Amino acid sequence: MNKGLIQIDQFYCDHLGVNVNDEKDVRNFSIRSQNGHGLLNYLLHKSFYDEDAHLMRTYLVRDISSDEIVGYFSLKAGLVSTEEQEIEIYNTDSNEPSTRITFDTIPGIELANFAVNSAYIAKHPGISGVGLFIFDSFILPITRQVSTEIGAFVLYIFSLPFENLIDRYKKYGFMRLEKEYEDKLHKRLKPEYDQSCIFMYRPLE
Repeated sequence: MNKGLIQIDQFYCDHLGVNVNDEKDVRNFSIRSQNGHGLLNYLLHKSFYDEDAHLMRTYLVRDISSDEIVGYFSLKAGLVSTEEQEIEIYNTDSNEPSTRITFDTIPGIELANFAVNSAYIAKHPGISGVGLFIFDSFILPITRQVSTEIGAFVLYIFSLPFENLIDRYKKYGFMRLEKEYEDKLHKRLKPEYDQSCIFMYRPLE
């Protein structure tokens, strides 16, 4: 029997709120790492509001046999600003100089949240590589499909500044900007909730 928006092997995913048990089931979601507190807090306390308000689209990945939540991820439309510069212009009436900030933009999709359910992994110790499977089987197909409908050139994230996490995203195909450009981007474009995060991106080819 087919389940969800996408079904791959033993897992399927659907939008948050489609399953009548979503609100109850997310309460059993856990993240073992202390660094995952923000991800858990978002799922429990903010995700349903953002879903209803169309601010973020959150997907729950479930086990096709047990319907247990395996992981979740959130996507939203976004852009990356580039080539920001300050230019001087003159008021045509007064001829007084003033400055204006100009920049270019690259359209993209932000992977705003992504976590695997530690409670599920603990119950199924024989399963490994769940995060990479979710990324390859659900996140990439959804974002690539969106990019065929609208202009969306990159998938990007703001990673917590931990080397193990950054290395994991590199395995998913994400890259960092060169230091000079990364520093400039961080000055103009960072989430309010985490000023220490690192911008990473991968093209949606």
